[in-house]
Amino acid sequence: MKNNLLIGAVSGNYTPSDLKNWVETSDWVGCDRVLLLYNPSNNGLTDYLKMNGIKVIVPELDYWGNVKSEFNFDTGLCDFVNSYDLIHNIRFFHIWDYLKFNKYNKILITDVKDVYFNSSPFMDLDINSITATSEEIIYQDEEWNKNHIHYNLGLMGLEVLLDKPVYNVGVFGGGCDLVREMCSDIYLMSVGKYKVADQTSYNYLIHTKYKNVTKFTNLEDNLAVHLHVINAGLIKFNIKDISKYKIIHQYDRIEGFKR
Repeated sequence: MKNNLLIGAVSGNYTPSDLKNWVETSDWVGCDRVLLLYNPSNNGLTDYLKMNGIKVIVPELDYWGNVKSEFNFDTGLCDFVNSYDLIHNIRFFHIWDYLKFNKYNKILITDVKDVYFNSSPFMDLDINSITATSEEIIYQDEEWNKNHIHYNLGLMGLEVLLDKPVYNVGVFGGGCDLVREMCSDIYLMSVGKYKVADQTSYNYLIHTKYKNVTKFTNLEDNLAVHLHVINAGLIKFNIKDISKYKIIHQYDRIEGFKR
């Protein structure tokens, strides 16, 4: 076992070409790579990942310990019942479970299909804190995020988050014990909700329970850039500067973008 862990979750409908950028740019010394593979299929993905030194875990249990082979991947179908098995949510339950017996100094959790790396970000992480990466927009200025606060966290969430920047749940990390605890809290806050709630839960937590142990980063830190809001014209950004950032997220939002 190595000192650091990069971990994420993918669905069996992905192909090797979908994950190529994440796989090819994350092979760092001293770092284990693990992917949770939900709903595996016979499309060569498992063999591709193992051939590239990535440990593949196929989750087989739900929140209550029942054997389960199919997990919901469509956020549009999220409701009070199937939110428990929505991949966006339950990945945090399964990461929590994996970290029960697999200990590391630092953990980085990322999305996979729309992420690649220019260099290792582990020097930017601290074992005594959670490192959060900003989208640079304010909750009250972006309808999707504001709407999800209202549905998932009600007036309490609006009071805490409405004037705060949005921090993306698709890229965060920190010390092993802190990350494991955060994963359990994200999952428990996100289930039983009408809309996908992983990001609203995460943002509420880093501004409340984890506020004093969270390192809030933005574009000036050159750690991560989230391109959806930039592509939508909400944030000014010179795409020529993209090589300065260690983690590139949501590059697929920009038509014709090449690594």
